Amino acid sequence: MDEYKIEDTVVLIDCSRSMIRTDFKPRRLIVALKTIKNFITTKLSFDPKDQIMLISYGNRTKKLSPFSNEEKTLLESLKSVDISGTGDLDEGLAFALQMLVNEMRKIGGKIQRIFIITDGKIEEERPKLQKMVDVAQGLGIFIDICQIGKRLHYQENFLKVISQKTKGEYGYFNNSKALINAGKSFASKKNVKRSSDYLAQEEEKGKAPLVDDIAVELRRPTLSEMKLMASGKGQEKCQICHSIKNPINNADFYASGRYCPSCGRPYHLHCAALWAKKSDYGESIFRCPFCYFLLKVPLSIMKMVENVESETEGIKILDDFNGKTTKMVKISSSKVDDIDESCSYCRNIFIGDYEVFRCQNCGAYYHEPCLNKMYNENKSCRNCGAIIE
Repeated sequence: MDEYKIEDTVVLIDCSRSMIRTDFKPRRLIVALKTIKNFITTKLSFDPKDQIMLISYGNRTKKLSPFSNEEKTLLESLKSVDISGTGDLDEGLAFALQMLVNEMRKIGGKIQRIFIITDGKIEEERPKLQKMVDVAQGLGIFIDICQIGKRLHYQENFLKVISQKTKGEYGYFNNSKALINAGKSFASKKNVKRSSDYLAQEEEKGKAPLVDDIAVELRRPTLSEMKLMASGKGQEKCQICHSIKNPINNADFYASGRYCPSCGRPYHLHCAALWAKKSDYGESIFRCPFCYFLLKVPLSIMKMVENVESETEGIKILDDFNGKTTKMVKISSSKVDDIDESCSYCRNIFIGDYEVFRCQNCGAYYHEPCLNKMYNENKSCRNCGAIIE
């Protein structure tokens, strides 16, 4: 069975001087923009939750529109396209990757794509492009390429190699009608094959080779924050164990605490390490339980918690600091589409394939299979630590 997920797509538009040529009437760029309009309209008709960002590259790389699913806004932003320069695809691709990495840090469970429409020769850019392609491949980002031209030079087939390497689609078009219609075909959703075990699939998908490179380290307290806490004022409570004292070494927060650089929530390093051990992203990677930002724990701290005999024991240490209880309330299937948060266990969004439950204590949401696995492990809510009745 195929699974269709929400997609973030960066459309990368070649605006180099060669796009002013008139072999595609009235000129290449005008036809390319019609192709992109078809892409936007068709894609958002498939799934209005998908988001699209528009970027042009020519004399410089320019963001025409931030990620949006507002068709009118996206189409209007295409009016700001202008032709200049020779167009360095490697610079445009680097910028597109940066934008997608920012989205990947915020929330998981989406498909990331780059759709390039170009007529450029890239022979001189190959070494730089290869590095960008390796990054995209390591992060699981699809690169689709729509190439324009009346004659296809052999060396330009490297664009096809880029698409193949990242499991994207490639098309070469030498007439206006075919090019414009291609916008619809490139808009089709990517298929993600599902295994029979939902959690096994999510674990496997979470192990992109470069995920640890884009995760951000927890922020250290500033000197003024440390002085304030050391004086006994402004002591922080870890949002995992809900205590000032570190449950592993009994240290105060100012000595072993850190902050999420995205939302500012405080965590003990050791609590974060125990949390990371249970995540699907790798040995020291996890998502902030509140804003879902992708974070990493220093490997030295991971080694320090290896003495905890098991993950269940580690979570029990955290649970001892929280005597609260909670109930998991089933969400009506008609309201699942209205949830704008991800599962607090697997960090993936809700697409309606499984029943969804909400923690009565903290409001965290869970897929039913995620809730069952979490209950078997520690019988408590992973977000707030309350024991499930």
